[in-house]
Amino acid sequence: MVDQYINQYGKRLYGLCVTLCTNTFDAHDLYQETWLKVLKNIDSFDSSKEFEPWLTRICVNTYRNVIKRRSILSVVEFQSNDDK
Repeated sequence: MVDQYINQYGKRLYGLCVTLCTNTFDAHDLYQETWLKVLKNIDSFDSSKEFEPWLTRICVNTYRNVIKRRSILSVVEFQSNDDK
């Protein structure tokens, strides 16, 4: 089932990942992480609705979480360097 979604939406999802990320390495990671979350949560998908908006929301939320984690890590690193 997921293979069908990957074939149908994979290129568009990758395009979104490239648009969101600053480099191709991050885009690849986001692409993979998005599909992993889709696999994990496919049972919660409401099949009466469109798949693509659900997929897009997962991707964007995953990207936001990555940015949030990086920002928290930057603050922690800055604080730890300040203590020296």
